[in-house]
Amino acid sequence: MLSTITVAPQAVAESASAASQSKEASPVETLSVYGSRMDTQKANAGVAVSTVSLEEIEKRQGSNVTDLIRHLPNVSVLGGGRDAAQSVSIRGLSSDNGRVIQLVDGARQNFSVGHRSSLFIDPELLSSVEVVRGPSSTLWGSGALGGVFAQNTKSASDFLSGTETLGGYVKQGFHSNDNASRTSGAVFGRTETVDWLVQSYYHDSDDSQLGNGKTLSYSADREKGGFAKLVFTPSLDHQWSFIARQGKRDAMVPSNPTTEEPSTSSPLVYRQVEDQSLSLTYNYNPSQSWVDLDTRLYWNDTEVNEHRVDKGEFDNNQMQTLGLSLSNRSTFKALTLTTGLDAYQDRFETVRDKSNTSRPDNQDAEAQSVGVFSQVDVPLGQAWHWQAGVRFDAYDAKDKRPESTIGNHDNTAWSPSTALTWNATEQLALTASYREAFRAPSLEEMYASGTHFGMNQFVPNPDLKPEESANKELNITYTFSSSQYIDQGYIDARFFRNDVDNFINQSIKDGSWGAYNGTTVKTNLPEAKLEGIEISLHHQLGGFTNNLSYSQTEGKNKHDGSYLDNIPAHKWVAETDYALATLPVSVGGRVSHYADQDDTNNANTYDGYTLWDLYASYSPNGAWDGVKFDLAIDNLTDEQYTQAWAQTASPGRDIKFNVRYQF
Repeated sequence: MLSTITVAPQAVAESASAASQSKEASPVETLSVYGSRMDTQKANAGVAVSTVSLEEIEKRQGSNVTDLIRHLPNVSVLGGGRDAAQSVSIRGLSSDNGRVIQLVDGARQNFSVGHRSSLFIDPELLSSVEVVRGPSSTLWGSGALGGVFAQNTKSASDFLSGTETLGGYVKQGFHSNDNASRTSGAVFGRTETVDWLVQSYYHDSDDSQLGNGKTLSYSADREKGGFAKLVFTPSLDHQWSFIARQGKRDAMVPSNPTTEEPSTSSPLVYRQVEDQSLSLTYNYNPSQSWVDLDTRLYWNDTEVNEHRVDKGEFDNNQMQTLGLSLSNRSTFKALTLTTGLDAYQDRFETVRDKSNTSRPDNQDAEAQSVGVFSQVDVPLGQAWHWQAGVRFDAYDAKDKRPESTIGNHDNTAWSPSTALTWNATEQLALTASYREAFRAPSLEEMYASGTHFGMNQFVPNPDLKPEESANKELNITYTFSSSQYIDQGYIDARFFRNDVDNFINQSIKDGSWGAYNGTTVKTNLPEAKLEGIEISLHHQLGGFTNNLSYSQTEGKNKHDGSYLDNIPAHKWVAETDYALATLPVSVGGRVSHYADQDDTNNANTYDGYTLWDLYASYSPNGAWDGVKFDLAIDNLTDEQYTQAWAQTASPGRDIKFNVRYQF
């Protein structure tokens, strides 16, 4: 089932751009990987891809996937200090409105409902996280305006080595800031043809403590869940994988958890989120070079039940996705061709408690999407490499409420891309790329109706146009030669401009009593542009690994010159990691500096801040063999800070300690 691809120097550099990643053995190397679209993107120097390894995940001890990727260039976190409010932003475009695609084991996660996070999977289940920065619709379809972040779950091979065939582990963690207890465990095994794993977790936390000594009220939560994975490999040509995952989170939060305190417009709710999924994957990779087939059938079901405490009202939001994806990679001498098909259906339903008429209406909407794509990679002589691709998508949506008179919505989209790489020398490579992407309007954006707040009414708009982006990017990579001062290293610089048309924006129009009895409608805005820089420096010598990065994004409305919201502050990140040669110990630290963000259209500005993080791991041998200790200290100086665009501050110092015993 394994395929082999050769990765150019600049692609190797990007795959290592996350701090403390798995180390590459040489500037140009051959990687053996399962055939997938993510592997195709890693091999393309025109695309920025960063990978957070299992080792890094264990060091971070994150309570949310955002804790694992916030340090990456031009990756930021929106929503403030509560996990229930957080979303991922890549180059100024966010997952909370569908402008970033989220994948779990290759399956799309399409849940997107206002003021509710779509980040449900616990980091304890993950073996890696991969982040694609920049438009990527050629391979991934609707939603990849900002990029893609893919979460990959563990398997038995992540724990078993050599001739081991059966094992398990138990793990207990403690976080000082919110008095969190984090418990997990698993059993796993393998034979010549079967690899299986069953894993579960339970977490319980109190309210977070801020750097100023105050408490972030209603930030406590409780989580539990787990998953099972079975991989059946009857022969070298065939492999079947079955994954079942389920998670549940309970929390008492304001209905809009980005706000600081509950209020009349954001009342206190008891929110219970249940997220579950099933997927079946088949890989076929015979000896023929023209077949490397990956197929996936998946089903996701996310249900949010809410109880408005003060009025005793109950609401239910549910999103179900049924999807099928196929991709094949063919190699003809030096040419590589990737082709595929995606098809999925979303069903979104809400049931509102109508004991109070000042509520949004029930919703019942459905959307289907089908896309086909093709991408070719061609070497042009010794020094040049060309990649080009195109995708066609057709999608439609409809309001299924029997009494509805709202029209259906259907459209098509083309997503071309191309990249040209010049290997000027053995060490210097330059790549120029152009990529287009789009996002179809969500069901909630088109069909929301009823009362928004007070007497303000939602106005449905099924005529929304899809958002479209065109990204121009220049990448320069210099790979250092080995010497007494460096084993391997690189410097990677990216300059990009992303022009986005038909931005979908929520507008509140005043009525006779102002906004109170006005309307709320989603509309398309004129053109916007986002441009920025990403510079990464990687250095490795002996047991030392050092990383330094700088990133910035600027965003403006091209029509009137106003600033775009939710653009991240400029960011510097420096990290060093040292693995002792004589002891099974690794230590490291990271410092992240966020500049002031005053590119706003109002009086609100956001002060800069600096965060210091430390971590260490120890795996003793002998009588303690199988035991692993992980210690991390986040925000060492107990900095009081608020992320740009957030209304609530983020947690202060947090001492995190984990003990795992594997048997």
